[in-house]
Amino acid sequence: MKINEGFVVERPIAEMWPLFKDVPELARCLPGAELTADHGDGSYDGKVSVKLGPIATSFEGKATVDFDESAHTAKIKGRGVDRSGGSQGQVMVDIALDENEEHHTAVSIDAEVTLVGPIAQFGSTGLVSEVSRRLIDEFSQCVHAKLDAETAEEAAAVTAGQVKGFSLVVASTWSSLIGWLKRVFSRRRS
Repeated sequence: MKINEGFVVERPIAEMWPLFKDVPELARCLPGAELTADHGDGSYDGKVSVKLGPIATSFEGKATVDFDESAHTAKIKGRGVDRSGGSQGQVMVDIALDENEEHHTAVSIDAEVTLVGPIAQFGSTGLVSEVSRRLIDEFSQCVHAKLDAETAEEAAAVTAGQVKGFSLVVASTWSSLIGWLKRVFSRRRS
């Protein structure tokens, strides 16, 4: 499945890029993410935990991050396994930072996610899209807070909040219902 998200930070790239290159610090802005090892060569071990209604999953795996300094882009490739639930996941993410004429930085995130196993049933619903939107919202708020911190200690103390699984299920169900109603009523008008 493809995920395309983005947000704007009212800071120039010169202030944003160092934070985006600090993978351990940036990982603290992803809800449920934890780095367990930094191999020093752009590869990392870690885990990502997500609760989707009745299903809680924790993917353990590896990721590599490649930066393009001149283009202000990053490519992330990751693979993980949920040992308790039998699910597997693979992700390829392209992140691009682009500065506009007001010296604000637009961050675009394009991902290709592949899920296999019990968690894959959520890929066909709107739940994964809703989860990604909420995760990016939380990520954006955390990035803003880190950049707004007055000291390095304050910035280091900023971490992502939790995204509640039950509220995601309700929001996804509601979004699906609204979409269905719109389709039904648009057919009746035709």
